[in-house]
Amino acid sequence: MAGPRTIVAVTGEDDRYDRVRRMGTQRALDEHATLILYDLDAGRDPLESPLPTEWSADGTDDVPDRLGPEELEAAGRHAIADQVRGARDLGIDAWGWLPTDDHASALVEYAQSQVDPLILVPDGEPELEDAVDIEALVVPVSEGHR
Repeated sequence: MAGPRTIVAVTGEDDRYDRVRRMGTQRALDEHATLILYDLDAGRDPLESPLPTEWSADGTDDVPDRLGPEELEAAGRHAIADQVRGARDLGIDAWGWLPTDDHASALVEYAQSQVDPLILVPDGEPELEDAVDIEALVVPVSEGHR
């Protein structure tokens, strides 16, 4: 059975999801898969979109579904840009994504738009762990064991 072709790993602006990120990086290396770091912090402010909107910028229809370090920097996500750079330094096809909200449905919708996804989520986010209809794709990662 073939492994996943896309690893979607939850990350954040700090190191609280470090274990999830490290597991995602290792799985991407082992599976020769694309790694997408899904910045859960980006969607936590309901009053601010992490990506350009029709009100804030021209050409917003051209926002890609994966962001490289330059686009992440432009969006003010230096920490995530550094995480993507670090994975790329290991030879991984790595990208970031900035969701508009932090609900499980946004993660599910995004992951389902990827090729053969495997989703890695932290144990401490019950809504993400209980994501509907994709239980087989979701792997909770315990943060308590380093």
